[in-house]
Amino acid sequence: MPLVSVSGACSRAGKTALATTLLRALPAGTATALKFTTTEDVFERCPRGTPCVVCDIDVPYRIVEEPQVLRKAGTDTDRLAAAGAARVVWVIAKASAAARAWKVVRDLVARASIVVMEGSTVVDLAQPDLLLFVAHPHLSTTRWKPTSGPLLARADAVVVNLPSYERRRPAPSVLAEIGLHRSSKDLRVADVTRPLADWAPDLAGRLTGLLQGAPSATL
Repeated sequence: MPLVSVSGACSRAGKTALATTLLRALPAGTATALKFTTTEDVFERCPRGTPCVVCDIDVPYRIVEEPQVLRKAGTDTDRLAAAGAARVVWVIAKASAAARAWKVVRDLVARASIVVMEGSTVVDLAQPDLLLFVAHPHLSTTRWKPTSGPLLARADAVVVNLPSYERRRPAPSVLAEIGLHRSSKDLRVADVTRPLADWAPDLAGRLTGLLQGAPSATL
């Protein structure tokens, strides 16, 4: 199965927004959307303030496909489904069980025409055919995940998600952090909610090539 992965620097970076844009760039009903969430082995405190389906997981991993959970209004999984995914799968795994969870879900979606996955920790396990990294234009880089540096270095494309209504340029600190790990010449600054072909026609072509089974090309 061709696998496209979207990772991000931190929450609110625009991972789900970019994943939905990728799904809309594909023919409706052709892609499987996969959200892979990794949580701590020992639950201490939910960052949202209260226990939730992610933080209070009482098994090593859980694979969610129930429509009543996935299609709950306002959730990331509902957005993925609404963007045209033929199937949505949500994996919630403790860090120590991530490899086991990936092996199971990989087999589960193996017959998909193409998979668009959202997740950062799982990238080393998944080895995607196309890896995109997205960063928020203004949030402090102190909030970035520890995985951000290595993912920046290996990503096929890096995007700073700058909404069309935003009049400020990306923060110098964000650009500087990205520059520590890769050349600034290949950085894209774009509103990732816009159609992919409008701001990244090369990525749109790469996506179509993966769907059609074309050999991987260098961007």
